[in-house]
Amino acid sequence: MTETRVLSEEAPNANSNQSTIAGGHLALVPTWLPLDIAPAQNSAGNGGDGTSLGTIGSNTLAMFTPSNAAIAGSHTDADALQGNHALINQHVTEMGGIGGEGGNGNVAGGHGGGSVAGGGGDGTFFGGLVSTDTAVFAPLNLAVAAGPGSSATAGQANNAAFLQGATQIGGVGGSGGDHNVAGNTAPAQQQGATFIFNGDAYAGHGGDGTFIGSMVDVNVAVFSPINIAVGAAGGDAHATQTNNVIFDQGGVQIAGIGGKGGGFNLSSDTIFTGSGASGGGGDGYSNGSTVDVNIGYFHPINIAVPAGGTAEADQLNHLLVDQHTLQIGGIGGAGGEGNIAEANAALIDDVLHG
Repeated sequence: MTETRVLSEEAPNANSNQSTIAGGHLALVPTWLPLDIAPAQNSAGNGGDGTSLGTIGSNTLAMFTPSNAAIAGSHTDADALQGNHALINQHVTEMGGIGGEGGNGNVAGGHGGGSVAGGGGDGTFFGGLVSTDTAVFAPLNLAVAAGPGSSATAGQANNAAFLQGATQIGGVGGSGGDHNVAGNTAPAQQQGATFIFNGDAYAGHGGDGTFIGSMVDVNVAVFSPINIAVGAAGGDAHATQTNNVIFDQGGVQIAGIGGKGGGFNLSSDTIFTGSGASGGGGDGYSNGSTVDVNIGYFHPINIAVPAGGTAEADQLNHLLVDQHTLQIGGIGGAGGEGNIAEANAALIDDVLHG
């Protein structure tokens, strides 16, 4: 609250100016009345608050099952060649409750009330972020020489990349701006009157980040290549299979992160009873569970059946599974650099008792 009072022992002057400017509005209230005045907050260049309520969910399913077969009867030749390149990108980005960043080079000042300049908006999220990924890669390569004098050759080469990682962010405060000034200025005053400001001044503050709920990311990867060569009596069968597979199912989960404080900000007043703060990092708060489940299944099958003939089965597999998880929750923002917070509250005692 802001109090504007005459502390002099003299009687009020009826001819004096009885109005003051508070928060940019004309206050038609005598300055000598013992009334509390709550002017509007002075603000400039602040980022807006971000609020999200509810659940954000994403379910993805990818299946890649190429088949290649060469079957030769008596005194025949059969060749089957197959090459596959698959890129399946189902990466999910889920964000909720993100505060806007504070601006730069702003000035917030007025006659009373708190002053805020270049502050980052608060980020608040209630609910859960859910992402479910399933990837199945099961190629089949088959060569069958079914009689005398038969020849069957099956060649299959597969290159597959599954990108199903999830990025989940909730309740993150915006960063404070730089080079902002927050303070109060005294209006034109009559002789013998003292103006005391008890609002708070903030400049370049990072917004608070709050997350309440759960983050769940479930990834399932199944890789089951099958390569079969069957050579009947007098037959010759060759099955060759090469697989290069990447499963990238890494997850990033970030919740309740306070915004970083800005740099080179100033919050100051001359006669000031409130607090002065500049470039402070926002608070981080996370309440709930962060869950990440990764399942990788690799089951190659390679079969050669010489049933009175010749059978050769070659299988080469290169598999990279990345199911890393980065989980961060409840981290306060870092304070800025080169900031000045100055509240000359000691001057009040000099004014009242000097």
